[in-house]
Amino acid sequence: MTQAEAQPQEFSLFDNPAIAENPYPVFATMRASSPVVRMGPLGLWAVSRYDDVLGILRNHETFSSEVSADVLAGEPARPSMIFNDPPVHTRLRGLISKAFTPRMIELQRPAVQAYCERLVGTLCASSEADLVAGLAYPLPVMVIANMLGVGDGDLATFKRWSDAIIENIGTALFVGDDGRMDEINAEFDAYFRARLDKLRRKPEDNLLSGLVHAESEEGRLSEDDLLVICRLLLVAGNETTTGLIVNSVRVFSEFPHVVSELRARPDFIPFAIEEVLRYYAPFAATFRRATRDAEVAGVTIPRDDRVLVLLASANRDERQFERPDEFIIERQPNRHVSFGMGIHFCLGAPLARMEAEVALRTLLPRITAVRIAADTESAALLRPGGPKALHVHLSLVDDPSALN
Repeated sequence: MTQAEAQPQEFSLFDNPAIAENPYPVFATMRASSPVVRMGPLGLWAVSRYDDVLGILRNHETFSSEVSADVLAGEPARPSMIFNDPPVHTRLRGLISKAFTPRMIELQRPAVQAYCERLVGTLCASSEADLVAGLAYPLPVMVIANMLGVGDGDLATFKRWSDAIIENIGTALFVGDDGRMDEINAEFDAYFRARLDKLRRKPEDNLLSGLVHAESEEGRLSEDDLLVICRLLLVAGNETTTGLIVNSVRVFSEFPHVVSELRARPDFIPFAIEEVLRYYAPFAATFRRATRDAEVAGVTIPRDDRVLVLLASANRDERQFERPDEFIIERQPNRHVSFGMGIHFCLGAPLARMEAEVALRTLLPRITAVRIAADTESAALLRPGGPKALHVHLSLVDDPSALN
């Protein structure tokens, strides 16, 4: 342990222009000299090295997911699978896991394939298109909406809700309920309360109906529980996949050889997806709260201080990954942490992987190259879950059947 490691450094990630432009050199500097840094007077710390990140994610007893301002004020954590610990987390995860069994995921494959054929066909009808509106957002939302039995829902409304929830996570965690989400929450709850009421009267063959009528030792799920599940699936259930598809195309633009190599060797697409997840994590960071004074890399993080766990930095740690700043399609092993680790490992990871694989297998035969529009801002690409829009220029092939 060096003296630099033992002494906490102060650092700012939120108002650092270098972060908005390209955070990875900043992360590399942090890993080299200040792997645990204090971010101003907010009681917030950032952790950047792979082993430290892994240790935090695996230790939910010391590093809690109950991080909200309400918890610090002595209020109980609101029901949420992401921002709760056991036993609340365990109960909700057990219920939601029914949607992500291998059998359930495979049942979605024909629909995913059909959606991809239609969406990619429309996307490639023009040499320039919005990748988010044309493919990356509607694909996962269509899948989740069908699983919830709301396939006839308004995708634009779902996206508006999803964007608002993602953009206000930071405020909700660090400030508490300031009222700005009241209208969105009211709309969301009204929509799904009506849906739940309909399912109680007339069951259907879908996941949400099954949860409405499921019996447990505690009886049936409360309406609040069901609304939490709807919110999680419709928002968190699509943002990771959207980011993964966006980042795949981002890689195609930055590394043109990847397109030609995957067209020639489509069986490498699953390996490429793992490398996309490592190279550009859909969510750059997550939060935890220290439940006691805890030492990380020789620095003591005080009880109740919160930790920004830098997943994107861990994925580029040279101590774990050889040539971390290179995109290596067939990299193995590839123990990235983009889906988290421990009890909060992303339940939807297998579904996200499947959707991305089908999307890329459908898109790649139709293109020879892709280029992101020059006016795209770097900050937009860093938005959790990906940018709201991403215009791309596609170089199309004359005969899409050339790749079998």
